[in-house]
Order: sequence, then C-alpha cells, then structure tokens
Amino acid sequence: MKNIIKLLLVFGIILFALPVIAQKTKATKQPNIVFIISDDHRWDALGAAGNTKIKTPVLDKLAREGVYFRQATIHVSVCAPSRATLLTGLSPHQNGYYANNFISDDLQWADRFTVPTMPGLLQQAGYRTVLVGKWHLATDPWLTGFSDVRTWLPEAGADYVDARLARGNSRKKMETKGFINGIFAEDAIEFLAGAAAKEKPFFLWLASTIPHAPTKPNPSLFEHMYEGKTDADLVPPGFPSNTTVQIPLDVNADSVAPNLADYYASVSYLDNLVGQVLATLDKQGLAENTIIVFLGDNGLMAGSRGLRGKVVPWEESVRVPLIIYAPKFVVIKGRTDAPVSSLDLPGTILSMAGVSIPKNWPGRNLQPLLKGSKKHGIDYAISEWADTESQFRNYTHRLIRTPHYKLIRWDKPDKPDELYNLIADPHENTNIIYKPAMRTVRNQLLSQLSAWMKKTNDPALFWAKKNGKKVNKEAEEKAELKLRAGLDDKTPVKVDPKLFDAYAGKYEFVTTVIVTISKEGDRLFLQGELGGKSELIPKSKNEFLHKNHLMRFTFVKNAAGQVTHFIRRQSLSADVLTIDMKARKIE
Repeated sequence: MKNIIKLLLVFGIILFALPVIAQKTKATKQPNIVFIISDDHRWDALGAAGNTKIKTPVLDKLAREGVYFRQATIHVSVCAPSRATLLTGLSPHQNGYYANNFISDDLQWADRFTVPTMPGLLQQAGYRTVLVGKWHLATDPWLTGFSDVRTWLPEAGADYVDARLARGNSRKKMETKGFINGIFAEDAIEFLAGAAAKEKPFFLWLASTIPHAPTKPNPSLFEHMYEGKTDADLVPPGFPSNTTVQIPLDVNADSVAPNLADYYASVSYLDNLVGQVLATLDKQGLAENTIIVFLGDNGLMAGSRGLRGKVVPWEESVRVPLIIYAPKFVVIKGRTDAPVSSLDLPGTILSMAGVSIPKNWPGRNLQPLLKGSKKHGIDYAISEWADTESQFRNYTHRLIRTPHYKLIRWDKPDKPDELYNLIADPHENTNIIYKPAMRTVRNQLLSQLSAWMKKTNDPALFWAKKNGKKVNKEAEEKAELKLRAGLDDKTPVKVDPKLFDAYAGKYEFVTTVIVTISKEGDRLFLQGELGGKSELIPKSKNEFLHKNHLMRFTFVKNAAGQVTHFIRRQSLSADVLTIDMKARKIE
C-alpha cells in the first residue's frame, strides 16, 4: 500500500511539473526572425537619427524599445553585392559578387552560390525560410536557402505601382496590380497570419524597393504628407550645406524632377508597412518570440560631393539605418554608437537562432554587445568596393571606420590614403592623414585594416606595395578613348544578311535581364524585356552598333561556329567609364 501511495505521489509530482516543463520548452524554443531590408536608404532618413523633418513613428519606436545602431556601416554600398554579403556572410572579394553587373567567373549565370548561405543554414536547422520582395541576384532564391519563395522581384528595381513580379520558384513575371511595396507587405502578412508561421520557427526576408528611385507614386496619404515642402525645408542632418539634392532617377519625358519630398514620402510609407507587419505578429501571438532586424542595403549620396549614387566611401554612402528589436533576447536598449557592420548580421542571426557560425565568416557575433557585455570588441567596421571592371572601377577602395575616425585606402598608386575626424569634420572635407598628431591613430587603423585583410585573403593587402609609383594618366585616357572609339559612327557596312540568322535569339546578362535579337528582312533588331525595339547597325560580320545609344554588340562563336554570347560595350557619358558586359545565348 505504501509503495502504491509513493507511486501516486511521484506521478502527481510529474503531472504537476509538466506545465512548468512545457512552459520552459516553449520559452526556450528557437526564435522567429523577420529581416526587413530597405533600399538606397540614407542613415539620416529616419526620425531616430535626429531628422525632425521625416515622419517614421514605427521605426522610431523600434529604435527606442530595441537597439538602434546609429553608427552602422554597410559592408559594400550597392544593392546586389550588399545582399550577397548578407546571404553568404562573406565579403565581395570572398564571395565573388563584386558589383551589380560584375561577378566572379564561377558565379556567371550560376543558379546558386558555391558557399553555404545564412538562410540555407537556418533551413538545415529546422527553420522555414521565406522570401518576399526584391532579390536582385543571379542565383535562384529557392536554391539559395529559401524554402518558401512568395511574391518577389528578380531584378534591381521596378515601377512603384502595377509592377511585373514573379511568384514562387520561377522567374516568370506578370503585371501585378497595386503598390509594389504594399503587395510585398500584404504577402508577408498573409504568411504570418497563416498556419505555416506557427508550425516551426521561421526566417522571413522581406526586401522593399523603398526608397530606391523612382520613389513614387505612393498611396495618397503619403504622397501628400510632405506636399509644399522644398528640398531646403527637408534637408537631412547629414547633408552638407550648399549642396544640390540629386536623387537618382531615370529621366524621360514622363518623369518628374526627384526631390526629398518624394524620397521621404516613400520612407514614411515603408514605416507604415513595417507597422502593419508588427501588428500582425502581435495579433497572431508571434511577437514575443520574434526578432526584428531592420537594415538599409546601402546609403545614397543624393548630391553630396556632386555624386548621386553610392559605391563611394563617404558617410552618406556607407552609413545605413540598423535596428534590432528583440527585448526578450537582448539586454541593452536604445541607441548605441558601437560601429557595427552589416557583415556582422549573418553570423549574429545564426547565433540568435542557436545555429553555429561558419568559421570562415569574417563578421563578428553581436550577441555579447546585445547582452550588455563591456568587452564586446566591436570598435571598428570595415567596408569595401572590390569591383575593378564596372563603370565605377575608379572608386575601388577599402575603409576602416570608428565612431571618431575613418581611414580610406584607394586602389590607385597616386591616390594617397585619407583620414577624417568624423566628429570635428562630419562631411569629410579635411584629410588629416599626414598630420603628425594623427600618426598614432593612422598606424592603429592601418594595423587593424591590414590584419583584417590577411584574415580574409584580401587582394587589397598588396595595394600598399604600389604606393610611390606614378600613374600614366595619359595612357589611361588613351585607353578609355580607344574603348569609346567608333561607338557613335552609325554609318552601316554592307554585310550578308544571311549571317544574321545565327545571331537571332534570346540572350541573358549576368543580372538575369533577358534581351531578344531578331532578324526582320535584311535588318537586325534588339528588344528588351519591357519593350523598346531598336535597330542594330552592322559595322562588320559580327559587330553592330545600337542605332539610338552608344553601344557596340560583338557576337562571339565557339570552335564549332555556334554563337555563344555577345559582348555589349557601352559608353554612358563622357565622365563615366566605358564598360563591357557579356550576355549568353539561351535560345
């Protein structure tokens, strides 16, 4: 009898403990992760950054209640390489994604990365990995670690309304009615509200096209939010005085001059969409166990230093908004000036999910910082532009940045290193690299940069050995003129039209943009995916000039005489370097 009573007591204790055990298991399960990426988003186009002229209440609240990294640096300041870095945890010189249109040979038209990816490792660890929004990579997302590919944009950008979008494991696009970023948010919300979001932990990659050009149209509420305001009224705190705002925009007969009002309106719309996503998480009971990461994929010069884009090492280009909201998983709260890098995020996300970080990833795990450790070791960030082929090849650089100083090293033997005091000189006007008082700072930064280069096998490690050599600028100018030569001479050369049959077909660029070459009678035409048919003027048996633009198309054959690809030489303008791009024949 006593034994029976003991068994009942033990059984009762076990039953009593079960809810506690269940609660503990539930409390310690892997977190959900929502990674929201904005596009061409300056660090100071955010209320939390001290910009009192822009309305971003949702993101500002996230910044207050989460962790706002005011000094965050993007590792590479342009769309495709930035995303490749976030996916692979590797720098461009390691992962091969050098620029939007220039990647290593082993990735040319590849359908997947040759290295592990952050979403792929999460998927292996039991996560549902979901993609919604802009992609802008040659690799296929369903072969890059995403188990659920929903509504997505394969290329760099699109109209803000009624855009052509893909769905699921296919790059085939169809016109989709509505505001493109609203469509992305609605699709993400549909997933969060469904049963799949509760079946197992999820990683949601939600990539907006805001505030990338064209910045508009947006829903009426936001379209009129800054109505009547001029650029002078809205100038952000990081914008140098006496500088004309020049937000990039494809200029055509229907376009309107870009301005900060449109740029801010799109950011405010994105802020609202983020609010809708957060509200859904809360409504579905997912909020408590979900980590939110908000990141700008690169900054935007918008006219600073007379530049309109990015890729350059200046603050407007490399500093971005970064917020991590995860009260359940972090200790610190509010603003930190720790100089974190976007390269730190892939490993940190894996770590927060309880997944091991690949040993060759050079980024740092931010968990000690987030948990309040004073010995987190995040005292500098490194950024790079590794491209040596595109029209931006003159900007190839490495930089190392702290909250106080920035040192820039250029890939030019006649271009000296630059050092700036970011506190006293936030617009980087005065190079203090040779000041005797800066010798200690300079040497320390160079030592840290050199150590990082060695660790990552960075070819930039050898740039220093070129210092002291003179650049033959005359030879460079002659080489550039040689590239441009003949692009504007539209005089046709007589060529047998029968040759054109071999050139007809569909061709795909590295960016996965497809163009069609067609023969009509005795003439050859080029047509893009979105229309715009133009004649190609023959200059030789295999070379043709675009009738309306400064472009040369050279068709290349293999040993068997089959056309394999063409090389497009393009001169964008007199002050932009000429570039060559390949497109392979796919049909």
